[in-house]
Amino acid sequence: MAHADRTIEKLYLVNEAAELVRVSPWTIWAKLKNGELLRTKVGGRTVIRESELRKLIVDQPIEARA
Repeated sequence: MAHADRTIEKLYLVNEAAELVRVSPWTIWAKLKNGELLRTKVGGRTVIRESELRKLIVDQPIEARA
């Protein structure tokens, strides 16, 4: 039986996710609690999918200072 190529999305622990997007772990926990981010459980540990972290990254133009 042939299996299609599958890729596994990168998963981050809360501390890793916080470091990656440069916020505190408390901010990540708060966003998990209020539903802004979805958690995934692996072996009883809370992990966050890379696609969920992308929700925190918003492209905004930087205004030049006068």
